[in-house]
Amino acid sequence: MKKVLASASGIIFAVFGIAVLALLMSLTYGALQKLFPNSFSNQIWGLIMFDIAAMCWAIAFVFKSQTTIQYATAGLGFITAFLGTLGMVAAEVMLSGQSLAQTDTQQIGQWMIYGFIGVTAMHAALLYLHHAGAPDIHEKINVGIARGEITTEAINQATRALDTEKAILAQSIRNDIISQVKRDLGLMPVNNTIFDRRLSPIAAPTNPENQADGNPAPPAGVARAAFPLTGVPPVPPHPTPQDEPAPAPSPFRKADPDEA
Repeated sequence: MKKVLASASGIIFAVFGIAVLALLMSLTYGALQKLFPNSFSNQIWGLIMFDIAAMCWAIAFVFKSQTTIQYATAGLGFITAFLGTLGMVAAEVMLSGQSLAQTDTQQIGQWMIYGFIGVTAMHAALLYLHHAGAPDIHEKINVGIARGEITTEAINQATRALDTEKAILAQSIRNDIISQVKRDLGLMPVNNTIFDRRLSPIAAPTNPENQADGNPAPPAGVARAAFPLTGVPPVPPHPTPQDEPAPAPSPFRKADPDEA
């Protein structure tokens, strides 16, 4: 007998739950008919935004939530849909032609319009937030934000370092630019650079005090007039093997009768 009552109570409670949901949906649908009298599709969409949305958010809270954000959004979505359903039920009851209480139909109609817009916007925002609260997406968002903060800090540090070394870096670039221009013009480049003629191993020394024309100075003790073109004696060519003198005969060598 107890098993029969337990099974019957379960069936009775299930039927009662279905009846309550059917009543809520019926009254909500009646209010939506007054809100959208000439649009059946909007009436159905409104039913989804209230009664069906409450059931969907309840299922999402129990089975489809894994993080705190998802649990919070699912719970808030259920509360929003449930309160919206109760508001539509109350509006339908007051506007159904009852004569027990006086109602302001115009004010109720305004609240129905504002309530429908608010509930729809709330569901859309909560739906996006619930998907964004998934573990993998939440991880990508947090890691991406942290990476962006690190990159921004690195850029700021580099900017501060460049501001500090701006004068030194500019001086290096300035010297390179001046050296390049003077080399292109054939002028004396900047000293202590790769174009400094004083550091060149093949350049002849100059005497700025005595040489106004920039020609190399003659060696010490040699008059400039002896070399009128350059003032420097020419460098003799390197001797070749055929130019070298033959070796002298050895004094200890016996004379050859034929040579005598």
